[in-house]
Amino acid sequence: MDNSRFNGIVILDSIPKGELNTARRLKEELNDIACYVADGLNVHYIRVDTITSLEEGISYILNEIRGKGLQPWIHLEAHGLSDESGFQLASSEQYSWNQLKELITPINIFMGLNLVLVLALCFGGSFASAIRTIDRAPVLGLIGPKREVTIGEIEKGFPSFYRTLFESLSLKKAIEALNLSAPNLYYKTSAERFFYDVWAKYKKDACSKEEINKRVRKMYRIAKSKDLPRTPSIGQLKRLLQSKESTLFEKYRDTYFMYDIYDSNRTRFPVTYKKAEIYASR
Repeated sequence: MDNSRFNGIVILDSIPKGELNTARRLKEELNDIACYVADGLNVHYIRVDTITSLEEGISYILNEIRGKGLQPWIHLEAHGLSDESGFQLASSEQYSWNQLKELITPINIFMGLNLVLVLALCFGGSFASAIRTIDRAPVLGLIGPKREVTIGEIEKGFPSFYRTLFESLSLKKAIEALNLSAPNLYYKTSAERFFYDVWAKYKKDACSKEEINKRVRKMYRIAKSKDLPRTPSIGQLKRLLQSKESTLFEKYRDTYFMYDIYDSNRTRFPVTYKKAEIYASR
């Protein structure tokens, strides 16, 4: 997240009418920051009452990126669903994290893996459940609450976060300011950290000695049933499984970090199988 290249913040406001609108207040704060602290910061505010207006808003953002050089972070305010599957728009329509992922991934691809998504709504951090490391990364960074959040926490936390970010030019200090308002409230991750975390979980859940033996025995039974001239030994199958693992790791890494589209991402995100194995072994 530290290496995000951006020049604007887009606020997507889907807070129901009649409620205290922290999104509009944030817009005023960011406009003030753009005038007195961060010269050249582009602040866009889009009201998204319905699914249609949300999708039109994302289309507008993509056009601004393509035509006018906008490189935004996206800040969304709405009501998160209690089952952590997505959020509810002002119209009461529901939108899943998977739908949002599919909607914003083209933006992140066009931006070269630079999109940071801030979800200022209950359980916003659960957007991470929709991210799949075998696909293109939908975001460079994610910030969102891990639990239900109050209006007061949103109203206090995010203006402080953005003002600290632009005054200090330090994401670390901005995160510290956000945490001061509500310790341990926010889930924060980057594309690289998330990729390593998923790999570590895969190694823990699917690559224990017992699980490896189950997979190899299954492979052995399948090979033996094919009446081959020579059935591979258990040891050979284990080595084959290991060699395939590193190859698949590199295939998924190249897709997720967009190495095949942006060669410079190899340097920005120097993710290797060796580093992932060390990370998983901690």
